[in-house]
Amino acid sequence: MILFRSAILSLIFCTLLWVNSSSAQDHTEGSPKPTLPNSYPVKLYYNAIGENAHIYNGYEYMTPDSRIKGSPYFFTFNLFPGNITYDSSFYQDIPMLYDLVRDLIVIKQLNQNFKISLISEKVSSFTFQNHDFIRVNQDSVYGVDMVTGFYERAYTGKSAVLIKRKKIIFETIEYSTSSNQYKVQDVYYVAFNGKYVVVTNKKSVLKLFNSKKSQIKSYLRKNKLDFKSDFEKTLIATSRYYDQLTS
Repeated sequence: MILFRSAILSLIFCTLLWVNSSSAQDHTEGSPKPTLPNSYPVKLYYNAIGENAHIYNGYEYMTPDSRIKGSPYFFTFNLFPGNITYDSSFYQDIPMLYDLVRDLIVIKQLNQNFKISLISEKVSSFTFQNHDFIRVNQDSVYGVDMVTGFYERAYTGKSAVLIKRKKIIFETIEYSTSSNQYKVQDVYYVAFNGKYVVVTNKKSVLKLFNSKKSQIKSYLRKNKLDFKSDFEKTLIATSRYYDQLTS
């Protein structure tokens, strides 16, 4: 059985090499590059190696205290398929959770009833629930105020927008009884003059885009966009519009 499985894996690996080589030879300048990670041989390969895939390498994940109100996760309590680049390898449709309190990517150990957290330093990027995240190091060129961790690329134009998704455990006391709940504490960054700057309200955004302040105000009124009612949506729209004005 072991020899047979090894032979199958060798055959699949050779198929991967052949597909990659053929794609490279057929590719001409200006034509779309082949998306090998999405190809059938790649999926077949990962299905065959199963729990031996390198992605199933992490730490046992300790489930958060169920007495805390709310959810520590991004969007959902349930494992949801996502794509992850882990230790320079691409993995597709991996059921996962994103723990916003501990800034951890959580997956289920294959064919076992417990979860593991991936080694964060090895996760370079992931997509989840149609949201795109990258790992940023504090000593990178992004900006001195950015802590190391995962950031969502909410807009990727010239004045790109990054969001540090975060939840904290917040204690409330009512009638001498204390309880804990999760509270969203997102931080927004806009790329400007080669670095990322924190923005917190309408005033800080307009100060950043001061050269086009009057046009932006008119744009916001015309499109009924308001920072107080939906800061994130308005910030992304404003950044995109500023890029159009300065392109």
